Formats: sequence, structure tokens, C-alpha cells
Amino acid sequence: MSFIQIKDVVKSFGDNTVLKNIHLDVEQGEMVTLLGPSGCGKSTLLRAIAGLNVIDSGSVFIDGKDVTAIDARHRQVGMVFQSPNPLPLSLRKNMILPLELTLGLKRDEAEGRMEKSLRDVGLWDEVKDRLNRHAASFSGGQQQRMCLARTLALEPDILLLDEPTASL
Repeated sequence: MSFIQIKDVVKSFGDNTVLKNIHLDVEQGEMVTLLGPSGCGKSTLLRAIAGLNVIDSGSVFIDGKDVTAIDARHRQVGMVFQSPNPLPLSLRKNMILPLELTLGLKRDEAEGRMEKSLRDVGLWDEVKDRLNRHAASFSGGQQQRMCLARTLALEPDILLLDEPTASL
């Protein structure tokens, strides 16, 4: 069985059916790109995999487990969106809060993961002296890299990227 398996997924918004009996199999470690015109359902499918969109019918399996009805917080899926979406908090709290609330990490471990992931996206040297500044005070590109770092710090089993370089 594939690591991610989409079976007969249907998702409509009012009278507009965006996903029509979609099937997709993705093996563990495989990278897949979804291509198509605006409005064809790429983002909707990613949000369905992440558990952010409730689907009308069909099933989503991750690692052989039916996660269709499982809350997004319990899927081990990280998603980075096209537009930066920092929390209305400092950069430090944007990074630390999800690690403490979602993973239950202690402050020092969360700080270590924060630094590592900010280094991984090439942001640490730019922000290390400004971690307590409000996230919205950083440039759009810096905010986008912070959102990517925040997701990477969670160490998700699946990483979904919905045009995350649009602001860079």
C-alpha cells in the first residue's frame, strides 16, 4: 500500500465540484508535483490530505491508516501555504508555541528546534538578535521562511508545500 493514498475523493464548494473522484498514490520518500491551472483543485487536494478541508466523500489514507475523519492535528502532516501566515505574536513565539502545544516540548528543546530550523532555511543569522520582534515586522520573504521553518521544526511525516516560494 502507498504511504499516501487518495481514493475517490470528492470536494464541492456549493454547486462547484472542485475534486471529482480523485485517486492518487504516493510512495514514502517520493516527491510529487501537482500541476494545473488556477482553480483546478491543487490546493484543495493538499488541504484534504492535511485534514484542513472536510471532504464530501472518498477516503484519505496515510501509512495504511484511514485518516479521513481524523483531526488535522493528529495526522503528522505539515503544510506551508502560498501566503505567509505568521501568528500575531513575536517570531520566537511563532516558532515555540506550536512545538509546546502540539508536541509538548519543553522550552529548551523547543528553542533548539527553533534555531535549527531557522538555520535550515537560512534565516537564523538575519533574525537571531530580533526574535522578540513581532513576526509581521519582518519582510514577506522572511515571514515565509519563518513559516517554513515553523513547519519543519514540527518534523512532520509529510510535508505539503502550496507554492511556498511565491513570496521569496
